[in-house]
Amino acid sequence: MIDWLTWPADLLLSAGGWVASWFVSRDASSFVVVQMMVATLVLGAFVAAIVYWETLLEYCRALWKTGRMKRPS
Repeated sequence: MIDWLTWPADLLLSAGGWVASWFVSRDASSFVVVQMMVATLVLGAFVAAIVYWETLLEYCRALWKTGRMKRPS
C-alpha cells in the first residue's frame, strides 16, 4: 500500500549510492553519510530544475535565436 511512497526514495538513494561509490568505498563507515549528501544534492537539483523549467527554456530559446547556441546539423 505504501509502495508508491517508497520507490522514489529508493530510486533517489540508489542514484546517491551510485555517485557516492565513485568517491568513497562501499565498505567505509562514512558511505551512508556521503550517500545521503549526494541524494540530497540530486533532490535539490531535481526540484530546482522543476521550479526554473520555464525560465531555463526561455533562456535557451533566447540563446538559440541570437546564434550563440549551435543548432545540430
